[in-house]
Amino acid sequence: MVAEGDVFTTDRTVPIGAIDGWCSALLDELAGVERELWLVVVATLVVDVWLTHVGLQHGLHEGNPVMRAAIETFGIAVLALTKVGVLGLAGLTRRALSEQRGVVVPLGLALPWVGAVLINATLLVSL
Repeated sequence: MVAEGDVFTTDRTVPIGAIDGWCSALLDELAGVERELWLVVVATLVVDVWLTHVGLQHGLHEGNPVMRAAIETFGIAVLALTKVGVLGLAGLTRRALSEQRGVVVPLGLALPWVGAVLINATLLVSL
């Protein structure tokens, strides 16, 4: 039997508020390191542009076809300007969100940009 306010699963009943509580606790923990996440974002922005530049000099190609065409037309500065633009838009978005939920903005930039830096570094090491 399922009580009102519970969600039935195949093996047990989970209170609906449990997931909300877990997510809220996680966001509270991440909010404590938001400044550090922004530092990671800025550092990975710089390192990603630099590693992309080095990779292009060694014969590698930009994986994003739109950015590849832009770099071929305008140079590597367009990558830096694009990333700075994304960073500015992220800052505006962050200001529109609550203290607790705003941490998802730097986290959403840090995770893929750290991944890009790791991929670029791995490709350069394998040359």
